[in-house]
Amino acid sequence: MKRGVSGAGGPARLEVELDRPGRHVGALFVPHSHDRSAYGRITLPVIVVKGGDGPTLLCTAGLHGDEYEGQFALSRLARTLDPDRLRGRVILLPVANPAASTAAKRTSPIDGVNLARCFPGRPDGLPTEQIADGIFRLLLHLADCVVDLHSGGGTLDYLPCAFGRLPADSALARRVLDLMLAFGAPHAMVMRHPEASATLVSAALEQGIPAMATELGGGGCVTPRTVEIARAGIENVLAHLGMIDAVATPRAKARLLAIEPQGFLRAPGRGAFEPAHALGETVRTGETAGWLWDFERADRAPEPLLIPDDGVVVCRRVPPMCSAADVLLHLGRDTTRAELLGVA
Repeated sequence: MKRGVSGAGGPARLEVELDRPGRHVGALFVPHSHDRSAYGRITLPVIVVKGGDGPTLLCTAGLHGDEYEGQFALSRLARTLDPDRLRGRVILLPVANPAASTAAKRTSPIDGVNLARCFPGRPDGLPTEQIADGIFRLLLHLADCVVDLHSGGGTLDYLPCAFGRLPADSALARRVLDLMLAFGAPHAMVMRHPEASATLVSAALEQGIPAMATELGGGGCVTPRTVEIARAGIENVLAHLGMIDAVATPRAKARLLAIEPQGFLRAPGRGAFEPAHALGETVRTGETAGWLWDFERADRAPEPLLIPDDGVVVCRRVPPMCSAADVLLHLGRDTTRAELLGVA
């Protein structure tokens, strides 16, 4: 496929050189008619770095606009990745949700849709659903492997980690777990029974493509450490896939954690949550997780909330104010590769 790729099957169009060696900058376009532009469009920058023969790695970031670690890392990688030392092709989509990124919002301010929860998208849907359709239809089928960079954004803070789910297919599950460990983040977390559906990762896995996400901190800020974990992680994945020579700095061994459904603490109602534990602390079932305050009722004692399961605090809510069912923290428990893969 060359520049001027057809968007047959939907309104999204991809215009970027895909097959010629070198570094090429183009875009994925979705038409968007609105009050200020009758024939406007939403533009997603796409950068292709092509070397010799080899696999294709698709890297995405910014599906949630308030998660900037991956957006910084991929934007820098687009300038520094050397096609002459590359075996294969890297397709970079550093800002998948431009309107949300500009507005620092998780969901698109155009239509309120969560891009990371609407794959494979709809060619006849809302603008964000059309973006998902374009990514799925025009980019995903080119990939031999997918890394989707996320963080906690403005509402959550995570221990920096490779984050994923394992498909039922055992051979694919092994490849996914190998990919997560190869990324080289301090932690590798596997969601055992994920509630989230229609993600880019789940769409890739349904196509038989090894795919993983990340959670690289968050808390409404970006740190040099989390951006570097993202940058180094992509380099580690390239080496793992044989697309570049082995990296000079050996990656640290990740702590492997399983995320179980019972490890989530949700707010029982509206209030302000005062936590009793920091990220990374080991906790036990029944310990005090924190207190839910009603600041409008000075006569009411705070409600103690209890740790739901044994484990490590891997994620916490950042804004103290919360509503019923908001996740306040969730826990991971140490596990092994054999346990996750069901190997005796």
